[in-house]
Amino acid sequence: MDELEKVAGGFCFAEGPRWHDGAVYLSDIHDDAIERVDTDGTTTRVADLPGSPISMSFAADDCILVSALSAGWLWRIDANGKVSEFLDLAPLSPHNFGDLVIDEQGRIYLANQGFDYTAGLPDTVDSPIFLLTPAGASREVARGFNYANGLAITPDGTTLIVAESFAHRLLALDIDDDGSLGNRRVLAQFDDGSRPDGICCDADGAVWSANAIGREVVRCTLDGEITHRVPTGDALAISCILGGDDGRDLYVTTATTANRDLARQTRQSALWRTRAEVPAGGRP
Repeated sequence: MDELEKVAGGFCFAEGPRWHDGAVYLSDIHDDAIERVDTDGTTTRVADLPGSPISMSFAADDCILVSALSAGWLWRIDANGKVSEFLDLAPLSPHNFGDLVIDEQGRIYLANQGFDYTAGLPDTVDSPIFLLTPAGASREVARGFNYANGLAITPDGTTLIVAESFAHRLLALDIDDDGSLGNRRVLAQFDDGSRPDGICCDADGAVWSANAIGREVVRCTLDGEITHRVPTGDALAISCILGGDDGRDLYVTTATTANRDLARQTRQSALWRTRAEVPAGGRP
């Protein structure tokens, strides 16, 4: 693979990129905004939010659903950039929310971190995953993760991949017809110096995962083989997504600090790109 090339910079903390309509959309957590980045690096503010966005996905009607880090809401952004409160998450958990992914039926899988991000990172947590429907119903479908972070669905729609950050591994769970999750198993176990964060799948079902503290992006097949490693230099590897006209552009977000005040001062978070051999597949 080629080395990473910088596409755009000046973000506070770019997270959760999504490829849509010929561009990358991302959550700038510490700037409380959703941004669109065209392939030439042109950046456009999509919406300002009343709190910190951490993850988003596009619904069937092309609106953007955004999970709030600590505000306890799932926000909706319409085509005109208008922000509204879509679902109150506060009854589900007092802790911070995280990544979300929408399946082909419009159901939303949403990870809860199981701790308060602003209070610092604990060693262990009891992190749940919730299933939300477009009608607003919600239920817990899995628990007991040591920080459920990035989420992705394999191309055949049968498996949810979970980046379990504090356990240094990727997990696979079967998706039942009613959306329930079962048959939890380890897809890849990394060393203690690894902390998988944002993830995405390719057309072969392999998983690209951003290793935050390991400062690299790693491709892992469904049988656990690591086939590619892309270093991010001195920057933290935060998240990744496959996109481009042929689905083979691998976009990676990086940051130099997770501290909100420092990130807002320095604005050194960036979006990078390289070429992958296998195109995008699955969701997001």
